[in-house]
Amino acid sequence: MKRLNWFGSHKVKNGKQTFVPHGVLQSPELFQYLLETSVYPREPEILKQLRDATASHPLAYYGTTPDSGQFLSLLMKLLNVKKTIEVGVFTGYSLLMTALTLPEDGKVIGIDIDRKAYEIGLPFIKKSGVEHKIEFIESSALPILYKLFEDVSISTTTASVSSIIKYTR
Repeated sequence: MKRLNWFGSHKVKNGKQTFVPHGVLQSPELFQYLLETSVYPREPEILKQLRDATASHPLAYYGTTPDSGQFLSLLMKLLNVKKTIEVGVFTGYSLLMTALTLPEDGKVIGIDIDRKAYEIGLPFIKKSGVEHKIEFIESSALPILYKLFEDVSISTTTASVSSIIKYTR
């Protein structure tokens, strides 16, 4: 039997339950130590509240883990990111993490087909004061991405989403 949770999966073998983290660290003890000493103390309280609210959702394992969110936040800061697109928002943990990380004039577009899951996180987004940075679009991603990227320059070649799709096939 395998039961998924927010950070990994619990496997039961011969009546004994073990935790297997999703990620680079394969030692449950080391993973837990890093969470308790490095990740959780740096997690903003509003994100912890959203994580707790998401934990009871039957698909909670879809959510971004705090360690992954903090890594993405670090990358955004290093790259001085001002605009992002998130495909697959779920309850909005990484969307909120992104909005909190972006500068005041930054913007994140979140695209998801399930507004109901997004609305679980909406009160936390509003409470955090970054709602003005977020544009949520309830839709399948491809039509929106096609519209957003029609005139995007990739490297030295201008390409539309359809040509990118053809290239990747």
